[in-house]
Amino acid sequence: MPTYAAPRSDDARLATLETISTTAALDNDDAKLLPAALRQRVDAFLPGYRPVVQAVEAATAGRAKEVTEKDKALKSLITHVQDFFEVLKRRTARLGHDVSALVHYGLPQSGDVPKLVAEAAVESAADGIVKGEAAAVAAGFPAMANPSAAEVKTVMDAYLKESGEVAPADTRVRQAQTTAADQRELADDLIADVKDELTHALRKLEGPAQRRVLRLFGFKFTTSAGEKPEEPVVVPAPGK
Repeated sequence: MPTYAAPRSDDARLATLETISTTAALDNDDAKLLPAALRQRVDAFLPGYRPVVQAVEAATAGRAKEVTEKDKALKSLITHVQDFFEVLKRRTARLGHDVSALVHYGLPQSGDVPKLVAEAAVESAADGIVKGEAAAVAAGFPAMANPSAAEVKTVMDAYLKESGEVAPADTRVRQAQTTAADQRELADDLIADVKDELTHALRKLEGPAQRRVLRLFGFKFTTSAGEKPEEPVVVPAPGK
């Protein structure tokens, strides 16, 4: 037998309440099952709850955008650092420079390039390149090119900027989630009250008939594996 699945996300709670409001506003016998006072509670709650849920969505999308931009900047920085080290190693071998040239830029005398996996390791390697350029030139080695230390610094600065924008985005998500959490219990109680009222009004009907009406009001039901799903109903689009 299908089992009631209470909404567990803010989006699902809002969608359920929107559908309750829309269905209850219709001019038919199903709509009249919900008492006017309870419908008014739903309609009074929605204007305050809707922007709270939308704020969570906006903050979450904003954080995803910042993380994507940070990851893109990090990938570019990794490429520049790897290219810099590889060119430095080849130039040192080609021109017969002392291996101290490698050390100035943060590489060991062996020329082994560090694993650039952790963000901290990438940032440290880039910083070593930028700071090591002056020391290398002062020691008589020519400035690096293709890429230059200045190019690495430009890419590193871009990465640091994007990386620095992730933490504030995290804060905005937490703040929006905190505000939403204050409303979730109220939304859950309201949804439960509506379901209880409808279930009572439909108590003389068989299970499938009850669930047909409940689905019209936005309530969801799940079936077990191998169980034949009940015929779906057309749910009115939520009002805006």
